Amino acid sequence: MNSSLLIGIVDHLWQSTLFVALAGCLTLFVRSNSARVRCFIWLAASIKFLFPFALLTALGSEISWHSASLQVTVPGFMAIAAQTAVQVTQISAERLTKLAQAAQDENHGAVLLIALEVVWAVGMLAVSIRWFHRWRVLRRALRESTPGGLPFAVPVRSSSSHFEPAVVGILRPVLLLPQGMQMRLSPAELAAVLAHEQCHVAWRDNLAASLHMLVEALFWFHPLVWWLGSRIIDERERACDERVLAQGHPAHSYAEGILKICEFYLQSPIASAAGVGGANLTQRIEAIMKNGLVKQLGTFRKLALTVAAAATIAVPLAIGILAAPRGNAAAADDETELMLHNVSIRLAPAQEPQGPALYNSLGLMTNHAMNVKIAYNTLRDFIAAAYGVDASQVVGKDLSQIPLFQITADNPWPENPTDSGEVRSNRLRKSLGELAMLQRQLLATHFGLVVKRERRQMDGYVLSVSAGGSKLVPDSDAPWWKQGTGLSKVEVITTQEPVAIIPKVLEGMFLKPVLDQTGLTGTYDYKLTWTAAAPGQMPDPAMMAKALEAQLGLHLEAKTVTVDVINVLSIKAPDQIVTAR
Repeated sequence: MNSSLLIGIVDHLWQSTLFVALAGCLTLFVRSNSARVRCFIWLAASIKFLFPFALLTALGSEISWHSASLQVTVPGFMAIAAQTAVQVTQISAERLTKLAQAAQDENHGAVLLIALEVVWAVGMLAVSIRWFHRWRVLRRALRESTPGGLPFAVPVRSSSSHFEPAVVGILRPVLLLPQGMQMRLSPAELAAVLAHEQCHVAWRDNLAASLHMLVEALFWFHPLVWWLGSRIIDERERACDERVLAQGHPAHSYAEGILKICEFYLQSPIASAAGVGGANLTQRIEAIMKNGLVKQLGTFRKLALTVAAAATIAVPLAIGILAAPRGNAAAADDETELMLHNVSIRLAPAQEPQGPALYNSLGLMTNHAMNVKIAYNTLRDFIAAAYGVDASQVVGKDLSQIPLFQITADNPWPENPTDSGEVRSNRLRKSLGELAMLQRQLLATHFGLVVKRERRQMDGYVLSVSAGGSKLVPDSDAPWWKQGTGLSKVEVITTQEPVAIIPKVLEGMFLKPVLDQTGLTGTYDYKLTWTAAAPGQMPDPAMMAKALEAQLGLHLEAKTVTVDVINVLSIKAPDQIVTAR
């Protein structure tokens, strides 16, 4: 079991637990109505454990981008609920991710995850064996039974066992009666008991009980699951009692028949063989003797139940629709007035790659009317730069068949020749801060790029402060013209820059994600030099780790890391991207 799976399971558990709580509130709302309605609500809460909301959320995210012409309208109250759920889910996911990541970072984290998996498997096996043993006992009684002679909706078998009357089986149900039962019950009592079992057959209660038994086996560690099973059986039996009395059977005869069966026979050994004596017997007998009027569901309650059922499906779908990118709106989170104008895209001539960049063709400091150009080694590099990840974290659609393009646009940061050096420096910093947003905007608008952020485990590195402490020097408040980063094939020199520069440099060297866990949030002046294995080559990770330790007091370790990946879902064909020939 990996940490991502554990996060998904915990997320599913709290959602299912909340669903049970909401179902409980709904049963209070219909407490004066038929027990069959409440049984259905509890059963829906049980089945929810088998179907994570993540499936519906994923379906919602597919709806949102599959067709640009598809318009999805979400009712106002459902949109509010979905937006709230998105926020709660994101907060819980972030916290769970931190906990799981912390567990992985500890030496015993992997061992703990394996131990949890083993404990769960042992528990599930124990519950399954328990159910199987009880089913074999009932199956043996059925195999040794003989045909009965009573008219009934399904075949009737007579058994020498001491089990109460019960409907056995799902696809081909059989009514199993203990031998001599007809001699112990009066005709009126026998008719009422048979009517009770007829309800179990008509409502397929054995199938419902089997589904909940599956939930109990998978989630045996959750106490609410076992409590939920008792509620289902209780309402199931009360629903049968209400139907039997509604059919005109005398309450006194019906109650006497149930008491005699409970006195002389054993309760059905398994919930998926519906009998007569389930639930709280004292309360059932009192309810039968009172034979109170069961209110029919009114229009308002029917509407409320319908809305609740619709919201169960609609809210997760709405979460997926609201949280996922829509069509060409891959940069929907980048709402800003700043954008590229007069964009020209043509096939790039054969030239030496220049790396992913957005720059002024004649320099940033020359003329406010100059254009900007965009150059990149590969489209994967361009997407990685736009979303702030390493190229190895761009997955999904094959991009190797898409050619390179030559892109120009108006300069979004107009300049004035009279600007001071400090103003120009601030403008440069501003442009670097807005660079990725413009790249995402360009990819979404002109390339038709549709992506989805996901969390995945990959081979990578973790950068942390070494045991001896950091050797980084706090920034020296250098003048604007000295601030920045210089990078060559053998060194990186920074002035008044954050540590985040280092992971980016390392990702470019090793082509793997590097997770920054230094916890250093300030700006620093530092210099890092290294020796390549051969001229023109990058250093190997071991050599770079030694340089980081000795010069900066930072520790580099190869690990499996959980990182954001950019899953490319869709992109235009090359001839649809070109705007100029």
